[in-house]
Amino acid sequence: MEKPVITVEQYEVKVIYIRFRGSYVQFRKNSRNMFNELLQYAEKYALIKEDFTKVMTIYHDNPFITDAANLRTSIAMTVPPDATLIEEGKIGSMQMAGKYAILHYELSLGEYEQAWQYAYSDEFLKQGSYTLRDAVPFELYVTEPPKGFKGTSKTDLYIPVE
Repeated sequence: MEKPVITVEQYEVKVIYIRFRGSYVQFRKNSRNMFNELLQYAEKYALIKEDFTKVMTIYHDNPFITDAANLRTSIAMTVPPDATLIEEGKIGSMQMAGKYAILHYELSLGEYEQAWQYAYSDEFLKQGSYTLRDAVPFELYVTEPPKGFKGTSKTDLYIPVE
């Protein structure tokens, strides 16, 4: 895996999401169904905008201090900032904003864990003199995530920093 290109940006986004509680393995097994449910909601309310809408995974807990059964992970989708949202069923909405160190990767399925380990490593944090802030990190899929271990996708890791 190559080192990422890194940018630092102020980023603000409104999202709809479905939250899951359980291990990352369980999350991956359920993520396709969750995405399909989120997509149906977005289509129902005409929230999908070409060249704007992106899919993301939000990580609410630190896997090193939270029991796997209690990890909260969300499948999310960006929506226009002026969208009027109606929360229903499992669908919630939230706004995320602030300064992020963004690690731009081309990843295969087997490289995501290594990419996240680097994002929170002393090597990365000290190199950029980054101070973490209390906000959720997330993966934003620039291109569709790979379906098998041979494919890759452009994925950006957003790390909240001060």
